[in-house]
Amino acid sequence: MGLIRKPWFFIPALLALALGLYAAAGFWLAPKLVRSQATAFVHDELGKSLRLGEIRTHPFKLTLEVSDIAIADADGGKPLLAADRLFVDLEASSLWQRSWNFREVSLVGPYADARIGPDGTLNLAELIPESEPTDEPLPMLWLQALSVAGGRIDFADHSRTLEPSKTLAPIDFTLSHFRTTPEGGGFRLSTASAESERLDWNGQLSLEPLKSDGHFEVGGLLATSVYAFFSDELPLQLSAGRFDLTGDYRFEAVPGQGLRLEVSLPRIDAGELALRAKGVDSDWVTLTSASVADTRLAWPARQVDVASAQVQGLKASLWREADGHLNLERLLAPSAAAAAPATLPATMAATTTGTGAQGATAEPSTTTVSSAAPAADDTWRFELGELRLEQGEVDFEDRTIAPAARFRLAPLALTAQPISLDMSRPVGIQLQATVNQAAPLRVSGEVVPDTVTATLQVEIDTLPIAQVRGYLPALPSLQLRSGSAGARGELSLQPQSESGPWLRFSGGATVSDFDLIEARNRRRFLSWQRLDVDGLEFSAGPDTLKVRTVRATRPYARVVIAEDRSINLATMFGEDGGSSAPAPSGGSMPIRIGRLQLAQGTMSFADFSIDPNFQAEIQALRGSVTGLSTAADSRARIDLQGHVVNRFSPVRITGETNIAAWDRHTDVEMAFENIELPIFNPYSGRWAGYAISKGKLSTELHYRIDDRALVADHHVVINQLEWGGATDSEDKVSLPIRLATALLKDRNGVIDLELPVSGTLDDPEFRIGPVVWQIIKNLIVKVVTAPFAFLGSLFEGAEDARYVDFAPGSAELPTDAAGALAALAKGLNDRPALNLDIPAGAAGAADAQALQEQRFMAALAQANGNTAEGSAFDYAGMEPGDRLDLLEDLYRQSTGERPEPPEVAKEALAEQSWSERRASRREADIAWLEGELRPRYAVAENELLQLGQARAVAIQAALLADGNLDPTRVFLASSLQAAEHEGRMRVELQLK
Repeated sequence: MGLIRKPWFFIPALLALALGLYAAAGFWLAPKLVRSQATAFVHDELGKSLRLGEIRTHPFKLTLEVSDIAIADADGGKPLLAADRLFVDLEASSLWQRSWNFREVSLVGPYADARIGPDGTLNLAELIPESEPTDEPLPMLWLQALSVAGGRIDFADHSRTLEPSKTLAPIDFTLSHFRTTPEGGGFRLSTASAESERLDWNGQLSLEPLKSDGHFEVGGLLATSVYAFFSDELPLQLSAGRFDLTGDYRFEAVPGQGLRLEVSLPRIDAGELALRAKGVDSDWVTLTSASVADTRLAWPARQVDVASAQVQGLKASLWREADGHLNLERLLAPSAAAAAPATLPATMAATTTGTGAQGATAEPSTTTVSSAAPAADDTWRFELGELRLEQGEVDFEDRTIAPAARFRLAPLALTAQPISLDMSRPVGIQLQATVNQAAPLRVSGEVVPDTVTATLQVEIDTLPIAQVRGYLPALPSLQLRSGSAGARGELSLQPQSESGPWLRFSGGATVSDFDLIEARNRRRFLSWQRLDVDGLEFSAGPDTLKVRTVRATRPYARVVIAEDRSINLATMFGEDGGSSAPAPSGGSMPIRIGRLQLAQGTMSFADFSIDPNFQAEIQALRGSVTGLSTAADSRARIDLQGHVVNRFSPVRITGETNIAAWDRHTDVEMAFENIELPIFNPYSGRWAGYAISKGKLSTELHYRIDDRALVADHHVVINQLEWGGATDSEDKVSLPIRLATALLKDRNGVIDLELPVSGTLDDPEFRIGPVVWQIIKNLIVKVVTAPFAFLGSLFEGAEDARYVDFAPGSAELPTDAAGALAALAKGLNDRPALNLDIPAGAAGAADAQALQEQRFMAALAQANGNTAEGSAFDYAGMEPGDRLDLLEDLYRQSTGERPEPPEVAKEALAEQSWSERRASRREADIAWLEGELRPRYAVAENELLQLGQARAVAIQAALLADGNLDPTRVFLASSLQAAEHEGRMRVELQLK
């Protein structure tokens, strides 16, 4: 006992006891206390259950080791947090340095089951005990080495539509020489997902003040992962692709100033990226690769600067819906979630709001992250130095038209610079592409996105017109067989709210190898080899079109009358029976073309309504039309030349007209020369009844229209027309065409006609073609029905030669016939194709009676003794008794018998005196003797024929008297006879 009380024994013993108790408490009691206190805390404060495996403490080394840690809900189940092993090594110096100095803290196999619920709360937030805000400074802490190895996090966000989930494993984290003093410490974090997405992050971290800087690398980040977690903010779906990026950052929470963040991303790469609209099952945009270089982000400046972005292998499928909307609008339209203010989850609230002098962390809240010193406004500023797209392919379909127009731009190259969120800044663009593998497209210039203002140089070549036919007027009767178009010039756009046109184009255009055919029969309708438009100026709002020059090379147009007599122009475009007067101001677009120039053109005409068909062409059509305009007071001047059939039959068209109102003013002259007439055989055979064996046509046409009043002059010259064989046409006119031709021909074989026409276009029955044809028919009828009158109109007096009236029984030409026959001879001499038939047939009954009377009177005169030439004999003036005696003498001479006249009936003489009875018997005897003698002097047939021939010879002699008329053209026609007319014998001459 005394020994125990000795100081040298007591003190060491107490120390040993204390040490033993300390060791017992450290090795045995401490683990129990840790377990009980930790379990009670988790249960009481957090409402969770805590499972702990083996707990080992070392009171001398100041270490703690816990294995198989798990925190779960009170009812058990899957752990929220877990770890295979926790090891803590506290430095003994912490006991006197008034700071927590840890040599090592390591966590092996940690696990977290992190879930954001539908209400946006994080389940792990339940593990943070409630506490009151405090201004106490952070405890002094020195953590020499913190390591996390083999960690895993199962994360799911049920607050989002797609309820995404992701597992990160393994997670490795180290923190070296970390202090709660301003110098902080260095850290390194690396992790990966099951899909080989990886994150490597290292840098410096300080809690007082709160700041960090470092470097991070993200590799193989799936686009589907990004979309899964941000689908509610994104307007589009990321369906495929990976992202790789590296960067450096600097973060700092400055008391009273808020958060400051600077991020530098030297490179962001994306590969095999695919985009589509939400709810569709196919990608609309894909790209092989994209890279973004030198990106810098600054907060609170809200500034993002990107040096350049390059896209390779873009493929896009775009279309315009029938309602005019682009499908691209669905990709770019912001979602409702994206438009809402950005907030952080409840457990990620700002840490600077309640920071005191020593930077104590405030209670977490659900407030929106904000900056104490934001920019002057909440607008982010973004600037991209250059965007470059290469080897792109864009397929565009316009469904607003039928058929839908489809365009492929490939390969597509685009450069745009600079690009910013300031839409009022101009963006320079350069675009090169090939449209539908045929048409090179080049665009360069500047665009102001905010106002859609642009000044662009545009050039496109050889675009097939068939690919844009949906934008052209619908003409079902026509079919485009070929053609390509190109344009070059400056395109300008300005806001429609400003005065003046919202669109302007200045430049030129070309349409090549254009060929339009009739769909029904595949016949050529309109074509040209090349159409060049220079000095083109088009503006929209108001719409105007000005063109300096249009040059058409080898243009071709075809007018066809079909088998049913319809005209293809009317069939193709419909007939317009109304006035062509211009629409009121503001109606149609004003158009002005300075000069339309034609070269090597062809105008074809075909008529299939007749058999055989008729076809003719105006070839080598050349010249110009100047001053084309839709203005009401404009005058277009026409000067065109060409030829029909061959170069020896020239055509010229000159004059002026108002194209927009041709019925108000037109003055056009057309001349066709030396056209071979046999080409018109289909018409002559049908309507005239004869083919044309030869002949040439020249015409001069002059049309004048003023206020719908028409005056037209047709000068027609037909040279050496000769008819061929007759046809059996049922439509031929019932007119002596050959006679009309002979009458109309002059001595040189020329038919020269003037056919004036006048009328008003307001008369619905007035048509220039039928009117001219009626005039020609009337002329022919007049000529053939009154040929002598026609000749008389040319040679005065010839019209009186048609009839020559002879005294009965006489061949002596009337005295007044000589002059008329001379005039007729002149007319015949000037119409060498005409022949004349003179009736030379036997004389008629009146002539026979006259000749018989002449012979009877001659016999009486001889019987009376009047034989001397020139002696007078007046039988009618003789006394009745003398006449009776003369007749009785002639009767006895003629018959050799004594005349025995019959007795006069006594009843007829009963009431007469003796002298009257004697006179009556004498008259009866005279009548009986004349009746008996006259038949003896009847004329023979040959005498009548001789009389007819004598008369014809007399007429012939008068016609040929001056020796100018060819005798071979004057014929004595024995088949024609004179006819009695008003007591005379009329000989009617006939022209052939």
